[in-house]
Amino acid sequence: MKSAYQNLVMLESLRKIVVTLEEAGEQLTATKLKRLLGLSDSEFDEAEAHGRSIKVLKWHSRNFYSILKSYVVPEEAYYDWIKEGLEDLWFADGYDKSGYYVENTSRRDSKIEGPWTRPDLTLVSHKKFSWTIGTEFDVVTFEVKRPDSANVLAVFEALSHASAATRAYVVFPVEPEAWRLENPAQERRVRDECVRHGVGLILVSNVNGKPVAHHTLKAARRQIDHEKCSDFLDAVVSAAGKKRISEWKS
Repeated sequence: MKSAYQNLVMLESLRKIVVTLEEAGEQLTATKLKRLLGLSDSEFDEAEAHGRSIKVLKWHSRNFYSILKSYVVPEEAYYDWIKEGLEDLWFADGYDKSGYYVENTSRRDSKIEGPWTRPDLTLVSHKKFSWTIGTEFDVVTFEVKRPDSANVLAVFEALSHASAATRAYVVFPVEPEAWRLENPAQERRVRDECVRHGVGLILVSNVNGKPVAHHTLKAARRQIDHEKCSDFLDAVVSAAGKKRISEWKS
């Protein structure tokens, strides 16, 4: 079974093939595309097979290719890869791996009851401390965007989850320094609005390999509303996730 990053690499390769063909404005051979993009035979073959299956690429005689339509990597393709990065980040922040759970809660093809909108990813954590009584329980939501949608609108989408969560984040799969240099005005505005509303910002880099999450701005922690949080988790978390959470109550 392909890992999250292997699938993302394949889709990124397809995107690069399509962009190269668009810029060329003509058919190109597989050999030239591989040379221009630095793709191995296996990387190209996998990407072009997927491109033909979703009717983005067209194969012609003598191994020439043309495009049928533009292509962007879908937002959903980043979820599992980013999920892995978030799990590593929470572990690095001192959480025991048995004390937190991250789930893809997007499921955009299903409706939920109540006032909730679905965050793309939801993390639930449970932490005890050595010399205090009680536990810390957090419900953290993540609004994920593609690199080309890494803008301030995501902050307000993340904010819409905050009434039911203790922390809310936006997550962009971009290299921090590259994003700052390529779009400084948008980067500043995202940071300003995150600070203004207490929304956190996480950037995840290394799209061609294991995700590296950067905790750029930590989200403000809101006082938990147990009734709202419970209803929210009931609405968006799977049965397997609820079982995991229930184990912390014993």
